[in-house]
Amino acid sequence: MALDRFKQALAALMAQAPSDPLERDEFFEVTPLPAADGPFELVVVDEESGIFAALYLDRLFQENEEGQEAVEPLLPAYLLEAFGLEPADWEPTAPFDLGWRSREFLWFLEFSLPGLTPPCHSDP
Repeated sequence: MALDRFKQALAALMAQAPSDPLERDEFFEVTPLPAADGPFELVVVDEESGIFAALYLDRLFQENEEGQEAVEPLLPAYLLEAFGLEPADWEPTAPFDLGWRSREFLWFLEFSLPGLTPPCHSDP
């Protein structure tokens, strides 16, 4: 199945997550899914809805800085290499967002995996 490698990484992350809801949210904010080193890391943004974020780690951007648009085309190749996810397996959940409310920020894109059922789960 196309999502097997992603499911294995997600199960490994879920096995480490604390059971307390507040601690669990904080854990997901800072603990990425296990994957080989690359320019991105994936974190769980919304466990109930199965929304993930791909964070670009190679550099911080200034607000309105040019060059950010060059990052998005790198994501499909990373997801394919790290997790075996084809572009048809995932979809952005919202338009490109410059969030993080600071002058410098990591580029990120939130996405979901429509074929992942349940969206997040602690069972392998």
